[in-house]
Amino acid sequence: RDATRTDASSAPVSPRASRQDMSAAMQIARAGIVPTARRPHRLSSRRPHQLYRAVSNNRTKNRLALRPAAVLTPPPPPPSPARTDAERRAEEAMLAGDDSDGTIAGFTKLEWSCIQTPARYLGNEVGAVHKDWDSAQVRFTMAYPEIYEVGASNLGHVVLYTILNNQPGMLCDRAYLPGDDMLQLLKSKNRDLFAVESKRPLKHFDALGMSLAYELGAVNVLEMMHLSGLPLTWAARDDKPDEVWDVDDGSWPLVFVGGPTATSNPEPIADFVDFVALGDGEDVMVEIGECLKKTKAEGLNREETLFRLATEVEGIYAPRFYDSPKGWGGAVFPTREGVPERCKRRVADPDPLLQVGLVPYVSTVHDRLTVEIRRGCTRGCRFCQPGMLTRPARDVPPEKVVEAVEKGMRETGYNEFSLLSLSCSDYLALPSVGLEIKNRLRDENVTLSLPSQRIDRFDDSIADILGGAGKAGLTFAPEAGTQRLRDIVNKGLTNDELLHGVQTAYDRGWRNVKLYFMIGLPGETDADVLGIAETVDWLQKTVGGNKARKRDRLTLTLTLSNFTPKPHTPFQWHSVSTEEFARRGKLLKDALAKVPNVKSNWTSIRISAMEDFIGRGDRSLCDVVRRSWELGAHKATWWDGAESSFQSFDRAIEEAGLTWKYRQVVNGEWDVLEKLGDGEYRGQ
Repeated sequence: RDATRTDASSAPVSPRASRQDMSAAMQIARAGIVPTARRPHRLSSRRPHQLYRAVSNNRTKNRLALRPAAVLTPPPPPPSPARTDAERRAEEAMLAGDDSDGTIAGFTKLEWSCIQTPARYLGNEVGAVHKDWDSAQVRFTMAYPEIYEVGASNLGHVVLYTILNNQPGMLCDRAYLPGDDMLQLLKSKNRDLFAVESKRPLKHFDALGMSLAYELGAVNVLEMMHLSGLPLTWAARDDKPDEVWDVDDGSWPLVFVGGPTATSNPEPIADFVDFVALGDGEDVMVEIGECLKKTKAEGLNREETLFRLATEVEGIYAPRFYDSPKGWGGAVFPTREGVPERCKRRVADPDPLLQVGLVPYVSTVHDRLTVEIRRGCTRGCRFCQPGMLTRPARDVPPEKVVEAVEKGMRETGYNEFSLLSLSCSDYLALPSVGLEIKNRLRDENVTLSLPSQRIDRFDDSIADILGGAGKAGLTFAPEAGTQRLRDIVNKGLTNDELLHGVQTAYDRGWRNVKLYFMIGLPGETDADVLGIAETVDWLQKTVGGNKARKRDRLTLTLTLSNFTPKPHTPFQWHSVSTEEFARRGKLLKDALAKVPNVKSNWTSIRISAMEDFIGRGDRSLCDVVRRSWELGAHKATWWDGAESSFQSFDRAIEEAGLTWKYRQVVNGEWDVLEKLGDGEYRGQ
């Protein structure tokens, strides 16, 4: 009877195709998904010229008689009626919230099983918050423009997510850059990027916030917006200027950024974002939410909503209300009365109890509990941008640190925690806090780790809380190889203090010490460059000595980076050419080759030049950022596919007509102040 049917459901198949379909059916059945209707068999793509049909034989039951059959072309499906925006949004909402058919976010379990690390997108971590969508007055998404393993480790990302969900009437979800496999699945389903908890598209939220942690991450911000189905510029998103801004009624969400790079210089992305949150986000995010509650209740349009944010919430910079005229060195001036002439960054006190948050099911970059003990720094190193942007220094009370660590270790199940600060050694209560934590968790197998710390403050009391022998290593940052250059950059570190710190680490059992150095600092000479190798050789001979056993020798791992001038630092106008960087680097490599037991890691000179170009740029670089994204700069990582990313940026710079300015950076000549208006600008 089947042989006489001619409909599409009985399309001819090969035995191999039948076995493949049977295997797929078994996998679907194991996943608990029951198909609602019979689906047509797939045609074999390996042997399209030999198609067979299975025909029952009355005389020999259960035998398959194979014979060629003609290819049947099913009629094309009728065109689906055009859907309105409201109908599509309703369908997307249904896919996000309805899993009665065994799907998750509209994807079958079989499709999820083909995704590498699906836990990235499920939003079911320990500590994840699932709030009622309909009862929320303002809905945020904290989107981190990196993959999940990086974003879930970011302390600020977790803190803001926790703070917003603690507020009544506010909902906060999360999103991350998808992997290549999830990206292909989204495209095959014609789906936009969704938030991990609610599974709703990002364009359903009132505000989409992203963190900009470094200059070259700007292309990832555009990629997140593109995957979310959002227009890339704030002007394109304001396509209904006379209507009430209401995302539920089809308006685009507000897109904003924060983080250290956005606070330092938001101009290279000013065309893309609706506003920028400058400085610390703990307090300003709550104020943004309360302001949006009022504007939504009053029925304001998009521009008036942003104007209300810019005038009522301190620390909000809305680029649409400012202009950057030529001849003023990139300076911006208000174009609407009422907005502040100079936006101030926000300063907030860290609360470590808010930092006990998510526990991912996958291994992340920083797979440990992290507690901030101090924000800001009093040292004043003249090259350090974080030290300038996080002033004044604020210490967390010791009892609060101990409480947060004890609570976090018991609630999360981590066996390692890290105390975070720009300079943990300057936290005066560090030894007593470490001992108190060890006493309270003495029956637990826990480990304390510290980030880079001041070598002149490292002593036996700090070594005691770190545990001494058996640890992975310590990290110190002398920055320069000679005392003279360390004084120029205001490092405040002598050779005797450097020797004492490394000697203490060696005596307490550490055999691997990491040291950070920079080349290209202002005032540096070849003697200072060679001084790095001389200092390392001196430490090797003085501390490690001529130990007979290899395991007793001191190993130094050096990270050598190129000085990159940062805005808002005393050295922001200093530049070094890439050729000079290459010459000094070769000089130092030749010198280090003669020093035993030394490993060195070098930062790319081209990456440093590109960071400099974008970090000190103005609004004219918006075209460069967008074009480089269009050319695929976001598709390659800077440590794995840097060459293709460089090609994208080089072509974008050329098309934008800014090759001459980039060459000034490469040649170490760029002063961002243009000729026109210099006299007036310098006098301000």
